[in-house]
Amino acid sequence: MYVLEGFYESVYNARWHHVVEVPDGEGTGMEVREGKSPQSWTYRAAGEFLEKNDGEEQSGALRPRLMVLTSGKGWPYSWEEDESTPDCYVNCEVDRVWQIVRNDLTELLGPDPGADFRPERRVLIGTPGIGKSLAAGSYLLYQLLQYDAEQLPMVAYVFAGRK
Repeated sequence: MYVLEGFYESVYNARWHHVVEVPDGEGTGMEVREGKSPQSWTYRAAGEFLEKNDGEEQSGALRPRLMVLTSGKGWPYSWEEDESTPDCYVNCEVDRVWQIVRNDLTELLGPDPGADFRPERRVLIGTPGIGKSLAAGSYLLYQLLQYDAEQLPMVAYVFAGRK
């Protein structure tokens, strides 16, 4: 087995920043702020899917546009490269992937999971090279590591390169 020293801690203790939309006299600008955004995206059920709910944004609150997780040793997707990528960029679509997985975990691990519940297999699709593995995969890993360890005692993250 191959173990990378300090990498678990680096991902588990990743630091948050967020980008918000800030209105100014000439239109709208963007501003980077430290910490997790006080307002995240909200979603609503659309059949069996979740979609972003723009109508739920708080009046007067700065609108989150992007969240950034920074891991000192980078993210698993880039560990085999000469220079690992320290930042994981999380937009509303990447966060929506986590919300779907979290809903499955809540139903599976909740106080009354139901004998017939089985999580569905999920496939993340999109254009090659747009960051699905780096953004969504890294964000899912971070969120799963933050999940209640008594309910979810182990997380395995497996990836394969194209060699």
